[in-house]
Amino acid sequence: MHGDLEQRIKGERASITALDSTLDSKRTPYLKGQLRFAGHLLDDAEDAMRLADKAAPQYVAMWIGFAEMSIQTATEKRQSVQVAVDAYGGPEHVMEIGG
Repeated sequence: MHGDLEQRIKGERASITALDSTLDSKRTPYLKGQLRFAGHLLDDAEDAMRLADKAAPQYVAMWIGFAEMSIQTATEKRQSVQVAVDAYGGPEHVMEIGG
């Protein structure tokens, strides 16, 4: 079970990194911040898996569930950034205003 979660984290982290590398920090600071937050969620998932390995049996499912939720939320964050980028014709056309 942990192997599946570890692979999902690795794959999602690669997707986040790839998308992040296409964005410009001056033109899209909010979107890059959302991807950074998604990366932190994956860090939380990894931490939860480590805690599950050391937890008493009655708490293992709780930590695994937290890891699953963190991965899902990170994926949703990345997908929302991708939708925004795609809506404007790709990263070279996206520019945030304000701030």
